[in-house]
Amino acid sequence: MKCFKNRYNNLSYIIFTILSLFSISLIFNNNVWFDEAYTLSLIQHNYSEVIEILKSDMHPPLYFISLKFFCEIFGYSILVTKIFSVLGYIATLLLGCTVVKKHFGSDTSMVYMLTIGAIPMSLYFSVQQRSYEWCIFFVTLCFTEALLFLENHGTRHCVIFVITALFAAYNHIYALLAVGVIFIFVNIYAFVKDGKLIKAIIISDIAMTVGYSPWIIPLLYQTEAAAGSFWLKGVEPLSVVVFASGIVISTLILAKKENRRLSVIFAITCVLSVQAIGLLVTIFIRPFYIARYSVVISGIFALLVAFGTQHIKEKVKNIIYVLLCALNVACLIGTGIFEYNPSMNNFFNRFDEIASSTDTFLYCDSSFGILSYYYPENTHICTYYEPWFSAFDNVDCVNKNDIVNDIDFDNTVWFVKNELTKTPDYIKDNFILELTDTFKCDFNTFEVYSIQRTRNFKRFRNRILHMFSHQMQKQAIA
Repeated sequence: MKCFKNRYNNLSYIIFTILSLFSISLIFNNNVWFDEAYTLSLIQHNYSEVIEILKSDMHPPLYFISLKFFCEIFGYSILVTKIFSVLGYIATLLLGCTVVKKHFGSDTSMVYMLTIGAIPMSLYFSVQQRSYEWCIFFVTLCFTEALLFLENHGTRHCVIFVITALFAAYNHIYALLAVGVIFIFVNIYAFVKDGKLIKAIIISDIAMTVGYSPWIIPLLYQTEAAAGSFWLKGVEPLSVVVFASGIVISTLILAKKENRRLSVIFAITCVLSVQAIGLLVTIFIRPFYIARYSVVISGIFALLVAFGTQHIKEKVKNIIYVLLCALNVACLIGTGIFEYNPSMNNFFNRFDEIASSTDTFLYCDSSFGILSYYYPENTHICTYYEPWFSAFDNVDCVNKNDIVNDIDFDNTVWFVKNELTKTPDYIKDNFILELTDTFKCDFNTFEVYSIQRTRNFKRFRNRILHMFSHQMQKQAIA
C-alpha cells in the first residue's frame, strides 16, 4: 500500500516532466511574427531606451528588461528568447508539484497541471517571445498565496502575494487587471468575513500602490494613446465564446454543494471578472479586449477545475484525467504543426535566390516587423508611424504622399503586405505591382510584390507604341 502511494505521489512529477518536454520540443523553429519581432528588436536597445519606448506602447517593462538581462548572459538568438518563455511555462507547471500539491493534495496538483497543458493558448505562448507565460506564472502564484493567506493568515503568504502581484502588474496590463480583482476580493473578504486580516490587507494595499506608483503616470499616457489608436475595431467573437464557456464551467462546478467554498468562489470571481471587465470596456467604451488577453488567468482557471473536481466520484475523475491527457496530446500536435509550419523557410529559400542586400522593402501595414528582422541590412520603408516603431532601428517611416521621391529605384523594390490589408490608393496610383510570392506566418498570410513606378511604365509603353507606329508607317510607304 505504501509502495502504491509513493508511485501515485510520483505521478505528479512524471506529469510535470512530460508537459515540460512538450513545451521544450517546440522551441527549435525560426518562425517569428510581428509581436515577436517587436520584442527581439526592442531588447537590442539599452535598458533606459527600452523603458522609454514602452511608455509609448501598451506594455509594462518587466518582461522586456528581464528578457534583455537573460539574453546578455546567454545570447540574443531566437532559441534563447524562446527558452526564456519556456521557463515561465515550466515555473507555472512547477507550482503544481510544489505549492499546489503541498496545500491541496496530489489529485488537485495533477488536474491543475493537466489543465494548464490542455489550454491551447498556454502551450502556444510558452514558446512565443512575449510576456504572457510569465504573466500566467505570477498571476497564478499571486492568487494561490492570496488564497492561502485568507485561509491560514500566514505572514509569509501575504508577503509573497504582494510581491508576485507587483511582478504580474509590471508584466502586462491585463495581469494588472487580474491582480486588481484579486486585491478587491481579498479586501472585501477581510472587511466582511475576517476582521483579523484587515491590518495586513491595508498594509498590502499601501505596498502595492507604492510599488506600482512609478508606472502609474506612463500607464495613464498609454491608456490615453490607446483610446485613440488601439488596433482593435470591435468585439472579437472568440472572446465571447471563451467567456460563455467559463460561465458554463463555473455553473457546473457550483452545482455541487461541496464546491461552494472560498477557493472555488475566489477562482470563479477572478476568472469571470477579468473577462467581463474586458468585454464591458470593449462594448461600451473602446474595443480593448480579445480572448488571448484572458490567458493571464489560465492558471487560476486550471486551479478552478482542480478545486471543482476534488469531490467527484473516482470513475468520473478518471474520465477527466483521460480527457485532459488527450487534450494535452492534441495541443502538442496542433501547436507543433503551427510552430513548425515550413512556409516561411520555404519562402526564404526561394526569395534569397532573387533578392539582394541592396533591395528596398516597402510596407503599408505591420508586415514591416517580420522582414525587417530577417533582412536587417536592407532598406525598409513604412508609410505610417506610431511612436513605438522606434523599437525598429532599421525601419524608416515616411509620409505616404512623398513615397515616390523616397524610394531609390536603381535597385529592386519589394512591396510586402498582409493579404487581409487592402492595397492603398497611394500605392496603386504610383506603382505597378506584380505578385512574386507568398508566405504564412503565425495566423496570417503575407504577399510579396515586385514594384515599378507607374510613370516609368507609361513612358516605356508610349515609347513602344511610338516605335510600333513608326514601323507601320514605314511599311505603308514601302
